[in-house]
Amino acid sequence: MSSSPEPSCSKQEDTISIYDPSEYDVYDPEELRNESMFEKPRGERRWLGREHHRGKERLHNAVKDIKFIEKTLKSTEPLSKNAIKKLCGSLNDGLELNVKYSLDKKNRWANADTVSLMRATPEDLKTEVVEKNTMEAYRDDKATFAVHRKQVDMQKEHGNFEIRSAKSSGKGQHYSNFLPDSREFSRKANARIIKNQDPEERKDSSPTISYNIYRTHPNQEVVGREFFKTKVVSKSGRHRLNKKVGLEDYEDLEGFEDEEEDVPLEEFSRPEQPVLDLVSCIVGSRNQKSRKFARKEISYELVDALEPAPGYTDLLNIQEYLRDEGSTFEDFEVTMPNLDSGFDDQIELLRQEKKLIVKDLRPHQYLVDVSEWCKLEGGVKDGETTTVIVITHLKKKTFSILINSIIPMNPDNKGLENLIKRLSYVQTLHEAVSKITSDILTNRKIVETMRISSLFYGRKTVSDLLQDPEEWDSQLVNMEFPNQHYHATWANSKELSQVGGMMEWSDLCDMVKVERNMKTGYTSDSRCDFCGLRKRSHELFLMRNETTNKCSDCLREEFYKELRARRVPIDLRTDTADELEYYPTFIPLTIVNLYVRITSEIIYKDLGASGDFEKCPSCKSAVFFEKTSPGNEKRTQNRSCPCGYSWCKHCERVPHWPMKCGDYAEWEEKWLLRYAMTHAQGSGTETLLQITCSCAKQIYNVLLPAEFTECPGCKTNVNMNTMRTVWKHYYYPYDPMLRKYIQKGYYTVGQEYKKSPYVPRAKTYTDIVKIPGIRASVIETCKAARDIRYDVNLRNRAVNREHILIRKGVMEKEVVENLLGTSVYLAENVAAWMYVTNQYDRHIKNTLDSVLEHRKELVKLLEVDDSDAIKDSIKKLNKDIQSVISSVERKIVETSII
Repeated sequence: MSSSPEPSCSKQEDTISIYDPSEYDVYDPEELRNESMFEKPRGERRWLGREHHRGKERLHNAVKDIKFIEKTLKSTEPLSKNAIKKLCGSLNDGLELNVKYSLDKKNRWANADTVSLMRATPEDLKTEVVEKNTMEAYRDDKATFAVHRKQVDMQKEHGNFEIRSAKSSGKGQHYSNFLPDSREFSRKANARIIKNQDPEERKDSSPTISYNIYRTHPNQEVVGREFFKTKVVSKSGRHRLNKKVGLEDYEDLEGFEDEEEDVPLEEFSRPEQPVLDLVSCIVGSRNQKSRKFARKEISYELVDALEPAPGYTDLLNIQEYLRDEGSTFEDFEVTMPNLDSGFDDQIELLRQEKKLIVKDLRPHQYLVDVSEWCKLEGGVKDGETTTVIVITHLKKKTFSILINSIIPMNPDNKGLENLIKRLSYVQTLHEAVSKITSDILTNRKIVETMRISSLFYGRKTVSDLLQDPEEWDSQLVNMEFPNQHYHATWANSKELSQVGGMMEWSDLCDMVKVERNMKTGYTSDSRCDFCGLRKRSHELFLMRNETTNKCSDCLREEFYKELRARRVPIDLRTDTADELEYYPTFIPLTIVNLYVRITSEIIYKDLGASGDFEKCPSCKSAVFFEKTSPGNEKRTQNRSCPCGYSWCKHCERVPHWPMKCGDYAEWEEKWLLRYAMTHAQGSGTETLLQITCSCAKQIYNVLLPAEFTECPGCKTNVNMNTMRTVWKHYYYPYDPMLRKYIQKGYYTVGQEYKKSPYVPRAKTYTDIVKIPGIRASVIETCKAARDIRYDVNLRNRAVNREHILIRKGVMEKEVVENLLGTSVYLAENVAAWMYVTNQYDRHIKNTLDSVLEHRKELVKLLEVDDSDAIKDSIKKLNKDIQSVISSVERKIVETSII
């Protein structure tokens, strides 16, 4: 007999699992508190837009500051190794092919921009700057989000070009989408050009230099797309391609996270019945309207260069200016455990030096102007600030030292490492400043030697020499070059130059700076409110609103941006009494001085002056040249500083009127070699040898083949067949210093000379057959004039005699230096001008000979106290000089008319 079944346990659990207050009057409070434990697990929401991929934000923050640059070469046709080498040799960017350079390190590409990169390439070379995503560097073709191309108009001036940019409005795209022939590169704008082009013209096989700048895309949703692509995988491990969810489908869900709490969960659940909703299906037509709507989503902007001027061609290339001029901007920390007294006492010792200028910047931070200590002996006083040292006391005896100078430092970091080691043993800050300035003074001598050697050897430009560590090691500070006095006062002429007005640097700084507050606002260690990086107190500046901080790196970028566009005066809106005093703490001094000259020139022009400022290459002063009337070539081509230094306005080389810059460059290339042959030892006819002796005193020339040579400095004889040093029929393969001890008997000469030949510091061989020939009469005239220009003793003797005669009352004013300098200037340059331009004139040639005779007569008369004879000789010399100038000007006018 069967009984009725009892209720199951599962049914009982379902009955009592949910509390219903209408059925029970008594309930357990603890059970109500843990009510959620008894609810049915409903699972987590799997997809809420971007909520599922918060790792993208973390990845974006981790890589947003990583930037690097890579130069590549693109060509539709294969290029030979020689063609690639020749192509790379024409570039002036300092980058090697297919090498990635970091933009985060402190190097010359720290602030690389589109304009700077494109200016480093020749005009006839196709150049582009490609911006790519850092995170997708391994997918190089799909990482592009901007392409900038250079377009040169041959009808405009040399060096002017435009930049056309194609940018992606959203995600990075394939590089081919940015090509001019593709429709994504605004084919609508270029439809007529592409249609009218010949198919053969479209196929341009010329190579293209591509600068690939990898940086993180500003939109964090683009970073690492491939890393976060959703791939739905079943439990069996097989892909379900028809249910793959892409991140691109949720790009326009802005603000979706803020509304997720208000939207019921049921709206996200799929319908239980497989019903097809025709409303959600949009069927697009293939007409032009729908195609235009589709292009709008992945459109690209076509940005032309700014038209008209200033545009991109008028922007100041700061990086190129720093490379050409040279600078030192080194910041390091050093511990000085041997300091005798406290930091304040050390600063007071520096204030006692009359030639040092100490300025208070912040608490425990001082700026020391050491320009007077970095001046060469016997040189003219620098007209601008050349070197400053910023000393910041960090803790106990640890200091942060910034060396900011217009004098470049050896690019090899070994010199800086040795300086830091030497500073760690000093006992006073005065001693530390002395060691720093001594190194800078040595660097200044080396740079001056580089500038002279670049003219003598002609191997590299000055900017190339400054970037080569090996050249710094091989330069001889006290070397005497044959053209060392090339720019001396004796070699220039104020008579044929426009003499400018030298401006006091302190007056220009007072004109530029604007004092706003009585004191400067300071801050403590914190984060920059603009870049978000952690900075120390002396690297942060309080802004004028006193609510935000800005670091020195951000201020430098803003300053460069304003200076490139010449929007001066610049106001960085910092809460400082004078921003100009704080600029050297984060901007190279070379750029600060340039900013002062540019701003002063604009202020002068606003006040009604017409002219421009230039920097004297000798005394570094700011010289203002007023605008002269047109047609006076001899007064506008050459410019002269009141310190006595002259230069050409156009090529910035020595004055060379009446020759044009191109003619002078051609003439100088062969004239320096021919002039060296006139003073060379020996009588060979095969090779010209220029020897830089190991005594580090002089360079001399030898005509090979020759048996023996002798250095004019150390009087060392060398056998040219064996390259052994000869002294009293013995061979001494030792350096000059050791040779002195050998001669005195301190050392015994052995047989080592057979193994050690004489090796000079440098040798330059030039085949005489390859040296262009010059007419003998021209060489004779130019040689006599140049010998006088290089004779510094003759110049000093004449000037001293003139001063003596003025004190005696024989002469009234100083005229000898200018007259003698002008006479030899005309004798050399006018004779060369007639030869180069093939405009020989017998009357001008005879007048030049008369100028040299009267100059020689005047030098002799200066040795006697005959006032009338000296005045008559000066009058004759002046008359001949004016005759030569007028004849040359008349000849130039006749040639231009023809």
